[in-house]
Amino acid sequence: MKSPVAWLRRLAEETYTPPFPQYLPSNAVHYAAIASRRAILWRRLRRWLWLVVMGQTGLERSRIVPEDRRILWIHAGMPQIGDSLMDLACRGLLQGREVDLLIDAHLVPLYAHDDLFRHVGSDAAEAARRDYDLVIVLGVSAQNLRAKMRHFKRLPWVSLHRYYTSTEFHRTLFAYYRLDQLLGGAADEDAVPRPLRPHMLVGADTAAAVDALALPKRFLVVVVGGVSVSRTYTRWAAVVAAIRARGLHEPIVILGSANGRGQRDEIMAASANAPLIDAVDRYSLPEVYEIVRRSRLVVCTDGGLLHIANAAEVPTVSLFNERIDPSFRLTTVNRSIALYIATAVSDIAPEAVADAVLEAWRQPPESVSVRRL
Repeated sequence: MKSPVAWLRRLAEETYTPPFPQYLPSNAVHYAAIASRRAILWRRLRRWLWLVVMGQTGLERSRIVPEDRRILWIHAGMPQIGDSLMDLACRGLLQGREVDLLIDAHLVPLYAHDDLFRHVGSDAAEAARRDYDLVIVLGVSAQNLRAKMRHFKRLPWVSLHRYYTSTEFHRTLFAYYRLDQLLGGAADEDAVPRPLRPHMLVGADTAAAVDALALPKRFLVVVVGGVSVSRTYTRWAAVVAAIRARGLHEPIVILGSANGRGQRDEIMAASANAPLIDAVDRYSLPEVYEIVRRSRLVVCTDGGLLHIANAAEVPTVSLFNERIDPSFRLTTVNRSIALYIATAVSDIAPEAVADAVLEAWRQPPESVSVRRL
């Protein structure tokens, strides 16, 4: 019988140790070294006690059984585009079942034309009008379980992450290994299918809307903007100038959300006579996907549009820094020259980005190549 100390240690370790045996690229070692054991243990115990009080421990399943035909997947508490694409990339394992998706409203367009999800929406009350055998949730937290507790309290459930909260890890691989485990499998690393990547489809109306833009036959996409200061690249105007100086004069489409307008303006001002197309904060997510899909190469930092490019199977030059190693984001099927620096991402020299762009433009990468600067 394990001692109380050993039991408490195991509970704490569950927060940074995956619930499956396969290797997972992550910063778990660093996380375990800096995290307060007392704090992560208390969070782990508090979440478990909350499940007990709410009567959910007896409803949690360790397996998805064949009788679970009608499934509601609730992806709540993780509103980022890239995280949702990575977390849901494994959904093909549920082929043959009736699966609905409940997700934040701004992410619904990503999956509106999905080839697995039957109904996609953000209204839990509307979803509650349908019958389900099982609910899939992301993790064990009030945020992840809020809709489940309010509208599906009596339904059995499984969790992808359970108590795992390691700060940076390969979400695509985690979700695949975990869903495979829940289905009773035991896939080793060699058994992970090569098509394992974020997955997205758009409707005919989106394709027609992008047709109407009359984009060039060959163009490069540069993605500007960002939320985190240390992960936002601020030297795109210099990158574009360096690309032109190296003889690449193909049209450039500038993509990004509203927070990239300033960088867009810098590029446009510095390259007034170059073939540039301003697409910043102008199009829906499906339209952005379709623009990216038609491009020859995407240059971007780690973020939502990197995963949209991966879903579109378009080669990338991707920029990473600090805690997020490229191995936490890219799979072997992605086609990327990844530049990594341990400091702020803007410390990557524009010339290094331009060199990688020129190389990838001339010979699109067939796999992942990481360059540590």
